[in-house]
Amino acid sequence: MTEKPLISVCTPVYNGEDFLEHCIKGVLAQRYDNFEYIIVDNASTDRTPDIIERYRAQDSRIRVIRNPETVPVIDNFRTCSAHGSEAAKWIKYALADDYLHLNCLEEMLAVGEQSESIGLVSAYRLYGAQLTNVGLPVEQSVFKGSDILKRQLMRQLHVCSSSPNSLLYRKSAFDAVGGFDNTYLHADSELAMRLLDRYDLGFAHCVFTMTGLHGARGETRSIYNGIVIREFMDFGFRKLDRYQSVEFSQQERDELALWYADKVDEFLAKKLAHLDFDNIRTMLGGCPEEVKARLRRALSGRHLKSLLGELVRVVRRR
Repeated sequence: MTEKPLISVCTPVYNGEDFLEHCIKGVLAQRYDNFEYIIVDNASTDRTPDIIERYRAQDSRIRVIRNPETVPVIDNFRTCSAHGSEAAKWIKYALADDYLHLNCLEEMLAVGEQSESIGLVSAYRLYGAQLTNVGLPVEQSVFKGSDILKRQLMRQLHVCSSSPNSLLYRKSAFDAVGGFDNTYLHADSELAMRLLDRYDLGFAHCVFTMTGLHGARGETRSIYNGIVIREFMDFGFRKLDRYQSVEFSQQERDELALWYADKVDEFLAKKLAHLDFDNIRTMLGGCPEEVKARLRRALSGRHLKSLLGELVRVVRRR
């Protein structure tokens, strides 16, 4: 690269005093130095504003926006990217409870700049002690978007969803598809699908990010309430026909419906153990008809075992 492209690094945060400083240090320690750093405080009520101000006073690349009132999490994500410079070529999210290793921007950018067809770049990540985003051939770094999209939608691959912290977005592609859709909590996964439908994927075969695991993560609430299943059933099954670069046979649609039916049955078994009828009703209400038709067929001894196991845990806690 003869010129250094500008990267907008974005950190949306709400009450992040326990982990924000670690995130900021990771961003400021990057070996690649041509970036602006946008931090949006979502009207935090803890020490988050003090931590941000301390680092803003030390580094001119930091720009701070503070929402007058707390907004939904994806709206805050959108606020971050909206305040990026028009001159920026790439957008990188550094979530407040996650961490970027010092070579993250440099190495991901090197992959992204290989081709103008690349709309997003992914890489391995550490999810606690677990290595994720695996499954692509190590000798290749540019992949046809439609191929990855088809495998992701068919639940055969998981290399660029559920972790915006591990992605680098080409700004022109991000803007062209409209960025994050705030009707979804898992808007990063939904955005990845839309990008893959129109652009190629770059992949760096290294670990550049680390996901912080704690009970306050939105992901924890999403799993408990079944939001992740419902949303993936929507943009990953009900809306399959909106993806123009891929086609699905009836057999593939049937296989996918059965896969989701299995996940729904497992969720219902666990919620039944807690007599959590609100989440049961919400889950059933969010099921496409093709999935509902397979629920009884998907019910198996494994789900009954899950129900009994959850009942045992409930009794022990009481």
